[in-house]
Amino acid sequence: MRKHIVILKTKYFNMIQSGEKTIESRFSIHKIAPFEKVTVGDLLLIKETGKDVTMTAKVARVEYFFLTPQKVEEIRIKYGKQIGTDKAEDWVLTAKKNYGTLIWVTEVKKVAPIPVPRSNGAGWIICKD
Repeated sequence: MRKHIVILKTKYFNMIQSGEKTIESRFSIHKIAPFEKVTVGDLLLIKETGKDVTMTAKVARVEYFFLTPQKVEEIRIKYGKQIGTDKAEDWVLTAKKNYGTLIWVTEVKKVAPIPVPRSNGAGWIICKD
């Protein structure tokens, strides 16, 4: 089991905490984490941008995608509501990405604040053992 630090904007952090968002999605031009780096059972240490980790979750399911505009549209239609938005205008930039990772989260829990080093702009960090 790996641990990952997941940095989220407040809107998406709150949506995971409330149970409205059940899939964390990451899309990128380059093959970067979490693409092919997260597996079922991994622990997610979730934090809002600029704050400490205050929530954890387990990875229940993962899917990886090599993206095309058509594949992005399929993902939007099938999973958009669980990701946090299914509005087409929110997916315009995503259609230009090459790699996609969908991570189904379960066992979401609030935890006492855990300080972590600044990520310097990274949205996903794989923890060293």
